[in-house]
Amino acid sequence: MSAAYKLALLLKRRSELSQGAFVDAWLTRERRRPLVAPGLVRHVFHGPVPGQRPIAGADAAHYDAVVETWWKRANDAADWVTSREFEQQWLVDRGELLGERPAAVGGRPNMIWEREVTDAMAPVTVIVLPVARGSLRFSEFEDHWIGAHAQLALAGPGAKSRLVSIEDTPAPVPPPACFTGTRYDGVGAITFASPEALAAEFDSAWYREQLAPDERRFTNPDASSALVCTPIDLT
Repeated sequence: MSAAYKLALLLKRRSELSQGAFVDAWLTRERRRPLVAPGLVRHVFHGPVPGQRPIAGADAAHYDAVVETWWKRANDAADWVTSREFEQQWLVDRGELLGERPAAVGGRPNMIWEREVTDAMAPVTVIVLPVARGSLRFSEFEDHWIGAHAQLALAGPGAKSRLVSIEDTPAPVPPPACFTGTRYDGVGAITFASPEALAAEFDSAWYREQLAPDERRFTNPDASSALVCTPIDLT
């Protein structure tokens, strides 16, 4: 089922929790009280892989996990985050693990390319949080990101054998006010078949000579962020 809206929640853990303890406790709560809401299409938790910063034009994101949700309509996501179930159940149940209220980025997802995940794969996802280059209108940033840049990523030698999917979600308007604000102009999810596939892609001459320079044509590398994660589908 296709989704018309994606909402990504950016999580920071309480300082006294280790990364591993935070992820384990979050997933325990997901199993105990899973997210169920009208219009929810898909729900994925991303726990970060420590020490990874592959993208040249983005700093390491200062988040400890990302929750991606896809919805049939933008109004379905809005109804959920303004509901009693969100504030008094979902957020309360998980809030004791968080150092601050979640930040969020949302918009219409664009699945650029994907293939089926097989049992032989061990997928890892790069969550990209871009900030548009200041000299560009938002429409110019969006067009370059989901157009020329995405096609350049797919054109590299061996790229499609390493990739599982590319999904880009420009965010032309801020998320609901109940979340911590950010400067990000979207959220991207680049999934690779394995950690080795990710390393091969970002170590390639194509990335260094073609993709990395192109990142600077439409993003502000000093303000953009990225996080390498292990995806766990909770749908």
